[in-house]
Amino acid sequence: MVRRFACLCLLAAALAQADEADLAPITAADIAREKPVDLVALLRSRVGLDENNSVITMRGVKGIAIVVDGFVSSVAELKALKPEQVEKIEILRGGASARFGAEAMGGAIAVTTFRAGRQRAAEATLTAGVDSRRGHYTRLGGHGERAGLGWSLLAEDRVVEGFRTVPRSPFPYQITVDPERSTTRLFDAKLGWQGDGLELSVNAKRSDDWSYLGRPNWSFDGLTDNLRGQASWRLADGLALEAALGEERSTLAGVRDRGTGTDAAGLAPEYWLSQKLRQREASAALVRSGGDWQGRVGVNLAELDERFINADYATRQPALSADSLIRKQAVFVAGELPVAAGRLEFGLRHDRQEYVSARMFTAPDAVSTGGGVAKSALSPKLALGWPLGAGYRLRGSLGTGFSPPPASQLYNGYLGAGSVTLANPGLKPERSATADLALSRSGAFGEWSLTLFATRWQDKIAVRIVDYGMPVVQQPQNVGRSSAQGVEAQWSGRFAEAWSVSANATWSRTRIDQDLADPALVGKELPDMPRLKANLALDWAPADDFSARARLRHVGSAWTDETNTRVDAAGYRWKKRAYSVLDLAATWRGPASEFTLALDNAFDRDYVTGFFWHGEPRTLRGEFVLHF
Repeated sequence: MVRRFACLCLLAAALAQADEADLAPITAADIAREKPVDLVALLRSRVGLDENNSVITMRGVKGIAIVVDGFVSSVAELKALKPEQVEKIEILRGGASARFGAEAMGGAIAVTTFRAGRQRAAEATLTAGVDSRRGHYTRLGGHGERAGLGWSLLAEDRVVEGFRTVPRSPFPYQITVDPERSTTRLFDAKLGWQGDGLELSVNAKRSDDWSYLGRPNWSFDGLTDNLRGQASWRLADGLALEAALGEERSTLAGVRDRGTGTDAAGLAPEYWLSQKLRQREASAALVRSGGDWQGRVGVNLAELDERFINADYATRQPALSADSLIRKQAVFVAGELPVAAGRLEFGLRHDRQEYVSARMFTAPDAVSTGGGVAKSALSPKLALGWPLGAGYRLRGSLGTGFSPPPASQLYNGYLGAGSVTLANPGLKPERSATADLALSRSGAFGEWSLTLFATRWQDKIAVRIVDYGMPVVQQPQNVGRSSAQGVEAQWSGRFAEAWSVSANATWSRTRIDQDLADPALVGKELPDMPRLKANLALDWAPADDFSARARLRHVGSAWTDETNTRVDAAGYRWKKRAYSVLDLAATWRGPASEFTLALDNAFDRDYVTGFFWHGEPRTLRGEFVLHF
């Protein structure tokens, strides 16, 4: 089955389609048609994207920025967003720091949610869902507008019943003995106002989460609050001022066991864990447009305050604590304009990250402090699209990205059993550069394109041993370079009156080019980066009140570690096997209701994803939506 599907996707590669301007958006209509279980599942079906254990990869790179309504976000918020809240999703492939700054080494996912009252008819919805693992959810939402004042509300109560995600692992602390379980209570409210040349919106949301991680004394409680405001003011024809201000606060508290095994001693509680985070962000941009060109110039400011405590379970005395305060400033300029028959896009952003303070305490009395160092990066991007005639279009781009080191590596040394870890305030940010060349066409046989890409990133940060004595002395350092190159293909088209098909495939090859900490790694492939990722979807919509979809997702084999271990001495398999998963779904629509029945992983394929975690088994789920 895997070989047949791989051959089919390689055939589709001969008729491929790439995203125009790197970011052909996923629209609200696309999301409504596909009925994904969540937004991350939706993204897995797109070319070059995958997700393992809340880490999104794209084209062999892990540094993917997630942005929601212009604010720096996370996979957790992406999963918490409901499909009906989303207006569009833009996927930017390749280095995207010219637009989004840090963490966009391999690209970015930008989500835009519906603003309150923005030209949507008033409606209330009640949604209920259940699955074969006894998971269930109930969601109530609504939106409306009157005299320029709009509002939207959404509340959800969700229970997720899991499965044994790690039945066998070389690391005893990973092995789960019970099904995982989680509960979430979500509240999301928006208020917006549209006047003559002025638009304002405020968004407040709270997420209350509890997670049980499959071991009796390994669970967490989390609470996240977000308050965000946005404004757009039309100063004159073709000239507007946009501004945004937001704050996120989150707390996490939990218990962790000893982790030495699955016997009573290994499952006994050992630590209390707590974490607090506060992130503030503000931005302002002046947007100028005229005819077929536009430009944008602006600033972005952010502050990140984090605190972490690891305390002994019995005595409640801290065994380890760390806190840091980071301030970020950025200025940027971007634009697009016609150049002869083509179109030029450009962007340039300068980021400065100041590590104001950092402190680490390790029992009984070891304390390390620091602060005052700043790291900066200049991130350009340039793209040119050119029509070739007969529906063909050629596009090339060159973009850069960067990822700054965490405060703990700059300032916090650590004394462990038999080893000493030194701080390194001289660490440089990791940097990447990506080049793309895409050929696309829209014609009688659908839309297709083929994209060649190459990414190289340098100044990789890893721990390097600097003294092999007793104790061993090690230090985080910039140790080397890695690269990825490959081809992306996509094709979509319709046949007959009710049928449509889409296919995409990404073939990529990663390589460690230099590693001063371990030269033996040179030539190895990066972990969790399969060479082939492919999707094939078939849709049938014979009438407005019914549609069905079958989707086959294939992920090639991948290494788990940088040494590219196949099977270790204890018999544990580290190289993950390739797998294919078939998902089926059908939706019936009435005048005031919808019903969706879906079967995920229809053949109950057992596969390993991430670090010895098993993917979800066959799951039957149903959803009923009532509109009133």
